[in-house]
Formats: sequence, C-alpha cells, structure tokens
Amino acid sequence: MGRKGLRGVIFVVGLVWGQCTCGARCILPSAPSIWPIAVHDYHFGTSQTFGQGNAYFPYNVLGEICTTATPSNPCADPCQVVSLGKGGFIVLEFDPPIADGPGADFIVFENAFQYGQGQVFDEWMIVSVSQDGQTWHTFPYDSITGAGLAGRTPTGCTGCPSPINWQDPTQAGGDAFDLQVVGLPWARYVKVSDATHWQTPDRLSADLDGMVAIHQLSSAGMSSPSADSPLLFRGSAPPQVVAWSLTGQALPVELVQVDGETWRIVVPAAALLRIQTPQGVQYKKVMPLP
Repeated sequence: MGRKGLRGVIFVVGLVWGQCTCGARCILPSAPSIWPIAVHDYHFGTSQTFGQGNAYFPYNVLGEICTTATPSNPCADPCQVVSLGKGGFIVLEFDPPIADGPGADFIVFENAFQYGQGQVFDEWMIVSVSQDGQTWHTFPYDSITGAGLAGRTPTGCTGCPSPINWQDPTQAGGDAFDLQVVGLPWARYVKVSDATHWQTPDRLSADLDGMVAIHQLSSAGMSSPSADSPLLFRGSAPPQVVAWSLTGQALPVELVQVDGETWRIVVPAAALLRIQTPQGVQYKKVMPLP
C-alpha cells in the first residue's frame, strides 16, 4: 500500500541519523526551494526494489538531482535514485508551487542513458499534476512512441557549461512539462507513474532521480529586499554562490568581503541564488524594488 504525508515521517526519520546512509542528502530540504521538499504519497510496484529502503528513500528523490549524471553516464546510486517498480508511483510536493510561465515549467529526471549509435535506454513514466493532491490532470501521451511521457531523455548534456543551469531544459536534460498543456495556472504536486508495461521486457521499471521547478509562485520566504542593493551573508568563509535570472539564464556573481564574517553578494538583476555553505544549501530569490 502507499503511504501519504511523508513530510511528517521524514521529520521523525531525520532525527534518527543512523537510518540514513546518504551523507549530505540526509539533510532534508525545506521551503522555499526549486527542488521538491516532501513525498506526499507513493506506492512501489513489483519487479525492482532499488533505493526503496529506509536508508535511501525518501532522501533520494528530494532536493537536488544527481548533478554528476551525463547523457552517457547515468546515476546508479541508491542515495540518488529510486525504482518505482512495475505499476508504482510517487507524488512529490513543491513549495512554493510550480507556476505556469513562458515555456516549460518543470523538469522530471529519470536515469535514461545513451548507448551504441545514439540509442537511448529509457524507462517511461506518466506525469500528472495537482493543486490539492486529490484532483489530477495528466499530461497527454502516446503509449506507442512514448511522446509526452517522462523518462525518455538523459540527464545533462555534452559540452555544457559548468555549473549546469538545472532550470534550463537545454542544459539539464530530463523531460520538461508546461502547465499550460493541462490548463492549470499552478500546481503543488507532481505525480509520476511507472509506464514500462508498454515497453519491452528489459525495461523493468522507471527509476526516479528527481524534479526541478522552472517557474514558481511568489513566496515571501524567497524574497530579499532588492536585487540592486547588497545581499549580506554572514559566515567565516565565503559561500559558493550561483545565480540565474528569472528566465533561467546564468548571471555573474560578485562576492565582496565586508568584514571578517560578512560577505556581500552582488548580482546585476533579479535572480535566483543558490548559496552553498558547509551547513548546507539554501535558495534565495532577490527581486528588484517595485
């Protein structure tokens, strides 16, 4: 049977550190985030159990995807990937919710990979979205060709800049989806369901790596006063900062040391910042003054 409301379960498990063997991934994400922050519901099917144990799940589908994956070198780490099992599904929650913006609004990552003369070993997933976790809107798909399904496109790209902008489908790979297709202005939940029963027997089940939001609803928690004024960050060492514009383009970042424990982060425009320190990763959206 499936289990709902894993946000509470995650909290309890997170206190028992020994149950999670995945190092930094044992630090569970919190809102606001461009990555999913909780498993709302799931049911594992038959045929595979990879990554399903308490030592790995749900940590392996929350937060960042496996950022070391490439089109020809997929992620095969149970701390990063979980098998849905034949007929299984997982529902992930975003906070802030995904919003319908220009073009694609979120990306789903499986561990598909290229081999031979350009062939792709893919394992399909049906993708649905919901605002309340009860009423679902399924993206249209072709069960013969796989068009419209997730799990078809490898992660990453060859010759991409470093670091990759994981909110840019041309760099990130994976399969991107546009809420406009299903007529929703926003969605909090994304459901992926194994669809390998339409494929050849060597496709045992889809393996979910994770998801990322491209557009999201505004959140007071993601806002700092202004992108044209300094953003101060306190710490004994400088943070590692990556910035993207609100349309997903990489932006330059300047770090200025104000004093021994204060750093000024300067970006040229409204941006989403990824700030990494020894204590973990946080995201901040800096908006221009109205």
